[in-house]
Amino acid sequence: MSKPSGLTRDASTVRPAAPRRYRRILRHIVSRAAARWILIGALGALLVLLVGLIAVQGLRTGFSAMQLLAATLFVLPIAGALIGLLWYGRTLGGAVAGRTRAEAAAHASGESFRTVASTMADGIITIDDRSRIQYVNEAAERMFGYTRDELIGNELTMIMPESFRDRLQAGIQRYLTTGKRKLSWESLELPGHQKDGKEFPLEISIGEHTLGDEHVLTGVVRDITDRKRAEETLAESEAKFRRLVASAPDGIFVVNTQGGILDVNPAGEALIGRDRGQIVGHQLAEFIPEERVSVMDRYLTDRLAGHRTTELYDETWRGVGGHKINVQLTSQVVHPPEEQPYLVVSVRNVTNLQEMQRKLLESERWASMGRLASFVAHEINTPLTNISLLTASISRRVSDAEVQERLKKITIQGRIAASITQELLKFSRPGAINPVETNLTDLVRTAVDQSDMFRKPGVVVETDLGKEPVVCTLDPLRIHEVFVNLIKNAYEATSNGRVKIRLEDRGPLVAITVSDTGTGIPPDVQRRLFEAFFTTKKKGEGTGLGLAISRNFVATHGGDITVSSEVGRGSTFTVLLPKQAPSPRRGP
Repeated sequence: MSKPSGLTRDASTVRPAAPRRYRRILRHIVSRAAARWILIGALGALLVLLVGLIAVQGLRTGFSAMQLLAATLFVLPIAGALIGLLWYGRTLGGAVAGRTRAEAAAHASGESFRTVASTMADGIITIDDRSRIQYVNEAAERMFGYTRDELIGNELTMIMPESFRDRLQAGIQRYLTTGKRKLSWESLELPGHQKDGKEFPLEISIGEHTLGDEHVLTGVVRDITDRKRAEETLAESEAKFRRLVASAPDGIFVVNTQGGILDVNPAGEALIGRDRGQIVGHQLAEFIPEERVSVMDRYLTDRLAGHRTTELYDETWRGVGGHKINVQLTSQVVHPPEEQPYLVVSVRNVTNLQEMQRKLLESERWASMGRLASFVAHEINTPLTNISLLTASISRRVSDAEVQERLKKITIQGRIAASITQELLKFSRPGAINPVETNLTDLVRTAVDQSDMFRKPGVVVETDLGKEPVVCTLDPLRIHEVFVNLIKNAYEATSNGRVKIRLEDRGPLVAITVSDTGTGIPPDVQRRLFEAFFTTKKKGEGTGLGLAISRNFVATHGGDITVSSEVGRGSTFTVLLPKQAPSPRRGP
């Protein structure tokens, strides 16, 4: 096993002395340096003294100049050798002192690193160029469940899952050989392997450096088990939320502060009649009638500002095919951290609900009026019968022409009153329908013929009943009366114009339209056309029950009557009937 290197070099190859020994060494060096300089000075002085003595002695004994020079040259090399020896000793002492200071600095640096590494929550692992672990801190020991002695000197693969070891080893060798790596070394996520065999997720950031000839890799390792668990919980929560949103019956739109749509659920797609790709990225205003855009903008602005507290908000949107639909909105402002707020808008199509409520109220109103009409009809019918009988009796006994004329008028008015009571009874008790298989084409043609007596001069009638007869199961008497009433109204509304009756086969339904080029009907009147006792005719010309009774008759067959009209251009009444009427039952 190789000696530990890298971050443990100070603990294995460098053995710095203790601080107390450093002080003794420094004092020793300083004292030796001072003594050295004193000795050099003394030798210099001695050299001068020797030369002087040689010169004096030579003069006394009669040495020649050459002899004095020779003696001096003999002494100088000896003195120079002594001085050089002393200078070398000084230089060597400085080197030793420098090395000692470096060792002290290295020791202090190592101590600082060990202190920092031991307090880190993240693990630190150093490997050499053979993937052998050279250093681990305490956090790495705790993270993997091994002691320092069990890890140092072993290959890094021992703390990686077996399934990942070959790839890891190949990646390290490829990098050391080619200098190329496939993945970033910043926040790299890898699996870890603990001593007890448990795998856990790691996040590793790797750095590299060289120590002498050795290539060393150091990784900072973080256990991200808790983070991964939180991410999985969040992802599961988001998936559950998306499933709930996707299955919600109401349309859900996520809208930013500029009114742009960020997301939409399937119910929202169905509400508008467009795919998600045709909705996301567009402005919400594109799906709102132009006259309501400013109102909707104010609503969104108020909600984002927190000013509006109303939970439900009624609005009109554009539905499938651009048709207007009535919707109810609820919304919630979301303020994500460090992001722009957005609005989650829940939209419910209440068009059908409101229509059902309208029909229910109308049905209840008709029921109340029907009960009143039935009471009035019964109460009036008996006096009318008595008046008719008395008038007939007087007419037989009186021959005066003037009296006879007045009795005749009384009889006519009595018949009108009796007719009104019959209309009231029809309205109050539609009775059970008796559906039979009927040629609807012939039934419409008969109604056109019988209504001809009401056609004004100059009014042209056109029919388009199709080439093939349409057969339905219905009550022919009730439906015939409906057609006669509609055609009669068209004739009465038209002068020197055209009335067209058209029959259209629509699969399970049949549509019969009666159109005229008459005066048309104002919008406010259209809304009340099918109300009982509402009429646009002059006083005494109608009871206001014809359309109400017709709609009742059609409703008992599971159908409906609608009207579209434009003032000055005419009107169109459309009767929609199922080909198969419901089983015989009482009318509404």
